[in-house]
Amino acid sequence: MRINFFEEYPTLNNLEKAKLIDFPSTIFLAAHSIEEFYKYKDNLLSINNKLEVAYWPIVPRTYWVSPFSYTEDLKNLFNDLKQNKESLTILIDLELPLLKNRFLFLKNISSFLKNKKIIGSFLKDAQTYNLNIVTAEYCPFNSLFLSIYRKLGISFDPEIFKNNICYMYYTSMFPNKYIYKKMTSLLSSLKKSGNKNIELGLGAIAIGVQGNEPNLPPEDLSRDLSFMKDNNFETATIFRLGGFNEEYYKAIKPFII
Repeated sequence: MRINFFEEYPTLNNLEKAKLIDFPSTIFLAAHSIEEFYKYKDNLLSINNKLEVAYWPIVPRTYWVSPFSYTEDLKNLFNDLKQNKESLTILIDLELPLLKNRFLFLKNISSFLKNKKIIGSFLKDAQTYNLNIVTAEYCPFNSLFLSIYRKLGISFDPEIFKNNICYMYYTSMFPNKYIYKKMTSLLSSLKKSGNKNIELGLGAIAIGVQGNEPNLPPEDLSRDLSFMKDNNFETATIFRLGGFNEEYYKAIKPFII
């Protein structure tokens, strides 16, 4: 299994954790611009030059990408990405504006259909610009939720849009056993259907922008990786690098190809 990492805060202290990585891995670095990303990339590679590095763009005013973002911000982001001259993996973090921007559900509702089309068009055209797209998406409870997410424009069918989906399977954040069973059942079913474009995000092993993410114990990370192995998932991306340590390394070591 390939083990990757997200890093939402690419400070030198967080990037230093990359010294522990002695296996093939991609690190998704959050940044507010392509120029900022390349600065963080250089810092990371100076610590561990064997890693692959991907860009996780942060959207002005809404942080995440969704049809409820501002049309101007989406256009600027996608135009900047299209200008990049080298092959690059991009994380499009598809989440609803649930931080301090809940009013955007009403304010930008008139732009919803236009913005959804803009996002979909970018995903379809991305390969033309040497961009490999991974969409971070909410982990659906069941097929109904998946359908709702698709209608809301925060999930896109990889058969149509050529994206890889990374479902945010952060089990530290849904301790309810019923929800856990529903999610694992649906993910298992999706994988058995032959969809090769599904990856899982695991964690959290450090706090993110919401500020209240419970940490996943190493033994639970091992359990989640066992679930992935049993269901033939090939790629896990852990949130986030800054929380990586020797105990987590021991938990993932048996699963590394």
